Amino acid sequence: MSAVANADDLKKLSDILNEFLDENQAREFTSKIEQEIAHKTDNENLKTLLQTLSSIYATKPKRREYGKKIALVLVFTFHMFVIAVNITAFFILPFLYPMWVWMPINSFILTVMFTREICPLTRLENYLRTSLGLPRIGGFINHYIVRPVKRIYNAYKSDTTLTLPETQENT
Repeated sequence: MSAVANADDLKKLSDILNEFLDENQAREFTSKIEQEIAHKTDNENLKTLLQTLSSIYATKPKRREYGKKIALVLVFTFHMFVIAVNITAFFILPFLYPMWVWMPINSFILTVMFTREICPLTRLENYLRTSLGLPRIGGFINHYIVRPVKRIYNAYKSDTTLTLPETQENT
């Protein structure tokens, strides 16, 4: 009986959320709450409540959304292109232009790359990911560049043990 009551309660909660948000907005909202609060809190009751709330929209949409998948790949590709151009410009501009031109541009590039403000392209990617039922990412560079490099480095480090060659003494 409690499973039926639980399902009815979840249905009521879903209906209330749907009054204020469309399905994609509700999915993004619940996913962000779970990521930002549920994974970081020590309060088990709050954690359970937020995970239950997130489970309402955790299932992937039933219809295949090829357009959103293609858009997600295009956003990823464009984001990588923007990062590559910014890194290249950062190192090349000082040799091509006078200091009063390249210094503000490089300062802007550094500010954009290293502030905690979420990039609009990352926001767009998170929207597409949550609408497809995929988990959100925190930051593009950390998710696609830093973590894989760390994973590869740690795998390499654990596979190779430091052994010194034995020296032979000539007597």
